[in-house]
Amino acid sequence: MTTIEKEVAQSVGALPAPAAAVEVPQVSAMDMLRPPILQRMIVGSWVLITINTLIFGFVIFLPQFFLRQGLTIANSLAYTMVLAIASLVGCALGAWSSDAIGRRPSIITASIFTIGLGYLYARSNAASDPTTVLLVGFFLIVAIYVQTAMLFGVYTPELFPTEIRLRANGICNTLGRAATVVSPFVVGFLMVNYGLPGVIWLMIALVVIQIIVVGSWGVEPRARALEDVAAAKG
Repeated sequence: MTTIEKEVAQSVGALPAPAAAVEVPQVSAMDMLRPPILQRMIVGSWVLITINTLIFGFVIFLPQFFLRQGLTIANSLAYTMVLAIASLVGCALGAWSSDAIGRRPSIITASIFTIGLGYLYARSNAASDPTTVLLVGFFLIVAIYVQTAMLFGVYTPELFPTEIRLRANGICNTLGRAATVVSPFVVGFLMVNYGLPGVIWLMIALVVIQIIVVGSWGVEPRARALEDVAAAKG
């Protein structure tokens, strides 16, 4: 390494001094119960509760929603296949936007689209207006899977310092998976008593809280070292 540095110095001049390492205080498991890690635990837990509920309380119920709106089984599966293609588009868009735009702006933007498109979707009927259902539903699934790509694979682990990353992320994922146990029963109740609009309004309420939580306490890890993110206030 010294030889390489000498060769570079001879060709381009003296090299700058190495940047000083960022001093990051060591953290322990108990820090998960104290700010600022506590706020990040709330962010990580809520976003995973929300996205798991959207997937296991809405996306996987799409065939049943279509059947209740009067479609045949064949047509219901065909509609579901079209909307499933949107999940691939959403994951690809999420992978791109997480670095091109940033994690937090992408999550908030996708959440806003989820609210708007969800409202329109709740007012549509697959039997009487299939074009609107497919068009709005396609972009709604794209918005949901933009969040899926970032929240599961990118954003949540980046919230925590290295010393507690696996433990904190594991707790957040545990709470998120717990939502998959409860959400089918809640969705079933809402579907029977309030129809598809009831399910959509549950989804919108969760996403509104997600926007507030991420906007207030979420950090932006894009183009930052892990030590810098760990020491960041927001």
